[in-house]
Amino acid sequence: MAKLKDNEIPIFFATNDNYAPYLTVCIKSLLANASKDYFYKLYVLTTNLDPKLEGRIKQSLTPNATIEFISLANELDKIQDLFHLRDYYSKETYYRFFIPDLFPDYDKVLYVDCDTILLGDISELYNTDIRDYFLAGAQEEVMNTVDVFGTYVEEFLGIKRQNYINAGVILINTKRFLKFKIAEKFVELSKQYKFRVTQDEDYLNVLCKDRIKLVDLGWNKTAYKNPDFDDKNLKLIHYKINWKPWHYANTLYEEYFWNYAKQTDFYEEILAQRDSYGDDLKKRDQEQYVKLVAMAEEDIADPKGYWKTVAQFEQQKAKGLVRINYLNLLRKLIGVKSRTNNE
Repeated sequence: MAKLKDNEIPIFFATNDNYAPYLTVCIKSLLANASKDYFYKLYVLTTNLDPKLEGRIKQSLTPNATIEFISLANELDKIQDLFHLRDYYSKETYYRFFIPDLFPDYDKVLYVDCDTILLGDISELYNTDIRDYFLAGAQEEVMNTVDVFGTYVEEFLGIKRQNYINAGVILINTKRFLKFKIAEKFVELSKQYKFRVTQDEDYLNVLCKDRIKLVDLGWNKTAYKNPDFDDKNLKLIHYKINWKPWHYANTLYEEYFWNYAKQTDFYEEILAQRDSYGDDLKKRDQEQYVKLVAMAEEDIADPKGYWKTVAQFEQQKAKGLVRINYLNLLRKLIGVKSRTNNE
């Protein structure tokens, strides 16, 4: 669909009407800090974005950038029932899986969540060498600082917590995604397992396990204090979960968000949203977080959980107690212990 020139960098986003204001702020920050040596081709994946919002988003463009809005409503309608949604999640969050199939001419592409602010030069992240990997991303900070979620990753998904990445900012090796049919594997795996805790992020980590290049945490720093992180390495801030300056005053790193928000015509709307975000909504947020912790604990204890099921089948197979069946096909599908040396 698109051919990349030497100095072009393709960057993808996914949004709906609700997140359009934050996307605009994100784009404003990204282009303000990006190297002028490159031309940035921005793509916004959506379902049915209001055309008026498209026009307002375009106001953040600079001369070295273009933007294209792509509706996936028709293409993904037949599999929309697979999208397991919770809380603030929308089906647009799953669109990153299908970028390589939509843009096979690109060797690699960046995907960036809307709820981020760029302080670093995005071209530095894009130029990361991922020839031998499916993708690159930073550690999911929450999994490494909140034990229950780290335990969930290790015991339910079978991934070391330090190797689990946040899927909000990733550099995708398009060619390898296509070669190993990651989108197809996501569809098949989602039919068998509903990952509830971090949903699309869980699927991505499972499907790309051991094929992910870790980048510095500064490229995906959660907006909360981490004593092990030096702010001089701050390149991208991710305002996720309950650390959102458009909902909460005094959020860590909020000054960066508001600096760029003021440069868009969404500023007054976003400010009003924060000021009207009452105690009832904040209480709901806290309740949802408590439920999320409980959900992780339930999955950890589930004897039929994903990784326990896979491990149990592997043991039975080693003892010759089972023949080829769907679980065996599933293991081949996700690539667990089935890789060849030259992959």
